[in-house]
Amino acid sequence: MIRSDKRRGPTLAVLALACAAVWGTGCKKEEAVAPAVVVDAGVVAAAAVPDAGAEGVVAKVSRPLRFSDVKLAHDGERVSVTYTLTNPGTVQGRGDACLWLHDDRGAVIEALRLGAISVKGGTFDTFEDRALVTAAFWKQTRSVRLFTTNKYCQQRSPEASSELAHLLPTGRPVPEVFPRPRDLETSQPADFEVSNVRLRHDVAAGDYLITYTVKNLGGRRASGMACLRAYADDGCSCHLEESSVGDFSLPPGGSETVTDTILFNKDQHWNQVKVLRLALSESGCADDVDEVNPGFKFDKPEGIQGPAEAVDADGEVELDPDNNDAVVDVPDEPQDPVDDHGGDEPYSDSPEDTGH
Repeated sequence: MIRSDKRRGPTLAVLALACAAVWGTGCKKEEAVAPAVVVDAGVVAAAAVPDAGAEGVVAKVSRPLRFSDVKLAHDGERVSVTYTLTNPGTVQGRGDACLWLHDDRGAVIEALRLGAISVKGGTFDTFEDRALVTAAFWKQTRSVRLFTTNKYCQQRSPEASSELAHLLPTGRPVPEVFPRPRDLETSQPADFEVSNVRLRHDVAAGDYLITYTVKNLGGRRASGMACLRAYADDGCSCHLEESSVGDFSLPPGGSETVTDTILFNKDQHWNQVKVLRLALSESGCADDVDEVNPGFKFDKPEGIQGPAEAVDADGEVELDPDNNDAVVDVPDEPQDPVDDHGGDEPYSDSPEDTGH
């Protein structure tokens, strides 16, 4: 099955599980077994066992889905994954396919949801999924973990309904000397230090850009997102605008300089902005500004203003078709009088015409 691109979620927070199943043709592999005999793929048993290839626990499934013919390809900011899933059980296996990226120490760089899967018992199906991956993340990736789940791909410790395939970025099995893949670790705002924040307005392109440097102060890998909030007043608690401006995953002591486009709902709000805050956290704009993470506050640089209003040859302001607040003042056109009597003369209720 070929599916469309799946955009990465803005956060590593728990996402709602997609319920839509992707149906395959399916090919019969073995005779059905009475469902009461064993726990099938996708059915979680009461007990849980450690995953031999990772920290944490995964769901105990006596007949987990099996991967084969796995191929990975990366192009720009897109990774394509082709794989075959075999369901050796009798119950239909449903859920999501997940791809975790691991660094040279086995730490998780990114947890991706590839797409929904559905494989009938005793059959197999082939899937082709695509997902967007930050180029800097893929550059640090040394191995991947591929699995299916009927929980969440971003769960700290995966509850898998399939085998946990530990592979090279090419899809081949990892050598035995590779470090064991670890589970997701929680990043704290205190892990990040931001510096060298700069804003500029590319007038020709109409873009507002931010550049900043982020450093991981902790002793473990830290992943997060940046959120820029704009305020009309220094003491105002309500922001005019907010924009996600970059994500990052850094090894201990690592740093990165990020440049990203600032996207406001209304660029004219730049004329009202006086103060900005750049807050770095695990979930970016999904996290509130508070005492734990007040963000890096700075004044709006001089010269950063909203886009100039276009003027036509007659000196009139041209309306922006993309601005829903633009009001068109159209003069009333002369209209013919309405004849409510069905006659040829215009109707009038003046005393001269009515006799009253």
